[in-house]
Amino acid sequence: MSSATTTKTLSITPIYGKLRYVTATWAPKPISQPFGLPDISDYEDERLMPIHDIRPLPTVDELPTAKEGTAQLLTHGFTAVKHPSSLHSSPYNTASWRDPELVQRVYVAEVEDMLERITGAKTIITEVLLMRGAPKSVPDHPNPATHTRHEPDHPNKQTPTQVPGKPLPTHLQDRTIFKLPFPNVVGFSPVFGGVPPAPKTHLDFTPSGARTHIRLFHPTLTAACARIIAAEDRLHAADLPLATHYASAPDAPRWAIYSVWRPLKPVKRDPLAVCDVRSFAREDYVPIEVPAPTIGEDGENKGMHAMQAYVARGSEAHRWCYVSEQVPEEVLVLGLWDSDREGDSVSAGGAVHSSVELEGREAEEPRESLEVRCVVIW
Repeated sequence: MSSATTTKTLSITPIYGKLRYVTATWAPKPISQPFGLPDISDYEDERLMPIHDIRPLPTVDELPTAKEGTAQLLTHGFTAVKHPSSLHSSPYNTASWRDPELVQRVYVAEVEDMLERITGAKTIITEVLLMRGAPKSVPDHPNPATHTRHEPDHPNKQTPTQVPGKPLPTHLQDRTIFKLPFPNVVGFSPVFGGVPPAPKTHLDFTPSGARTHIRLFHPTLTAACARIIAAEDRLHAADLPLATHYASAPDAPRWAIYSVWRPLKPVKRDPLAVCDVRSFAREDYVPIEVPAPTIGEDGENKGMHAMQAYVARGSEAHRWCYVSEQVPEEVLVLGLWDSDREGDSVSAGGAVHSSVELEGREAEEPRESLEVRCVVIW
């Protein structure tokens, strides 16, 4: 029996766009590319789905008292707000957004302040900055090593270390790996540019994947999440399932992962679509294992670990939303995991998302966007 519930229509006249799902009989396959998803050929269920416009958008201050039906993190799994950045005004210009040091110094602080105001969380850890800007015809899974800020001859370049008796994975053969900073900065390379949109329905973390992530991704993140990890370990030692006991444990801080998505120019094609979590049934989520790097203090890749994410099966019940003609002064905030929401659904408040292909927009310029992913702790 489906666990999906009826949701309120967010726009009167939706547009239609192509979304890609895996089929009901699809079985997960090994993924070799770091941070990769299944190949586009695995998404055989292509559907033309109604996409609801969630305009008008409130400001951050207006969001708590916005009109009924406004997308909210605690109900929909995502929200969208007006949020101009200092980088939109003098002395900055459009080129400023492609300077990772400047983005980290100016924009990241603005994102963290916004998330604190929206969520009430007191600790915000920015862990990933991802620039998208390539057309989706480029290789399906660009190697993060070639899409960092570094030039090919940068002194941080290193060659893959081969374990004796074990061949290098295909995606590492004849390539170089770069040291990865924290926050991890991807898509700023002046040589390779941004990565393409991801036209595949997915959610970055399962509950297990989120917990693995804070333990293994980077020691800075692990240290910041020490209270979370200690509380989980105490529950494990008492043989108490985290899914049913963590949120109510008195010494377990609430924590969540959010992605803040901002276009760098008005979006004319391939907008980001997000699905209302209330319209997604338990059986629509398909867990997969994604290889992810374990990064050392010095930025060196210490190896790979398996992290769980979700891909999605299709359903006509899904309620997809977007911001029409989204402009750089507007952001989407996507929930990827919330420890207080694990009892609500298998996604723990995380919203499945994908770029969506709109009919008649193929000749438009590729969209350019910046995603900032943050772990927040209350």
